[in-house]
Amino acid sequence: MKRTIAGLLGSFIILVFWTGGSWADQAEVIETIGSGEINWSKGIITAKGSGAPPKKAKNIAQARLMAERAALTDARRNLLELLKGVRVDATTYVENHIAKSDEIRLQAEGLIQGSTEIKKMRRYLSDGAIEVTVAMNLSGDFLALMFSLPKALPTTKPPASPLPLAPQKPSESTLTFPPEKKVEVPPAEKPEVRAEEKPAIKPESPKPESKPLLADLPPYTGLVVDTRGLNMRAALIPKVLDDKGLELYQGMYVPPGKAAQSGLALYSKDLTAAQTNPRVGKNPLTVKGFKVNPGNPSDIILSSEEAKRVSPFTQKGTFLEECKVMIVID
Repeated sequence: MKRTIAGLLGSFIILVFWTGGSWADQAEVIETIGSGEINWSKGIITAKGSGAPPKKAKNIAQARLMAERAALTDARRNLLELLKGVRVDATTYVENHIAKSDEIRLQAEGLIQGSTEIKKMRRYLSDGAIEVTVAMNLSGDFLALMFSLPKALPTTKPPASPLPLAPQKPSESTLTFPPEKKVEVPPAEKPEVRAEEKPAIKPESPKPESKPLLADLPPYTGLVVDTRGLNMRAALIPKVLDDKGLELYQGMYVPPGKAAQSGLALYSKDLTAAQTNPRVGKNPLTVKGFKVNPGNPSDIILSSEEAKRVSPFTQKGTFLEECKVMIVID
């Protein structure tokens, strides 16, 4: 039942994004792959497919229906290939997970079958063929699947079991005498501690800095991270780090269910479009990225000054917990 509701909600979101989206379409981050595209600004992937009417159709209605089915099958096949090319982070693609697990592949194929056709983009060609476009939301059930994957798969093989020993004839001693009893050895007495000797006192570890109360925080409604000029790569699971490499966003305070429902972040090519996106509210906090992680260009590193502005919101009950984040890229 939950999956059905999530599927209907995903279809509704796709239709709203496709018919609305007047907040700077020219600033959208779109990655074209083959016959489809990844729209990182809407969190949607789309693919086209076509089908021709069979010659053995009994009538025009049957021919059109069979052409439609063939077009949808072709489009969803293309959508699956496109899905494999979606970046989970800058170094991992969906295909890497599908190739390692048949269970993940079957779940991904099931989600593809629930993709939605964008009716207004259907085309009827002069030879009777039909071209359709199907779309799938990258958040929801699919992103929940990505969050459920193990962080790292084991790379070492288990040790080989020893070879069985050849059967031996029992000796006379084993038949004549009972098994020996284990002799319990009393534990050695602990040395007496002299009165003048005192145990060493371990130094106390520094206590973590307490977060300010929610009522004391500035009234920001979202976060906009400007990474233009840093060659940042859009991905499903980006991270925002401070100058010491500690996570500011995508941390433990972000509920996986909430992140899967709305996505961790959306992307834009225009700063103004990002700042006015309904996702981040009317008063977003805007910070400038310092650099990206060389080993993972989907991880944004902030300077110490910018990190101090974001750090107070890395707790429950803030806009970061609601995933109200936009990222501006080239």
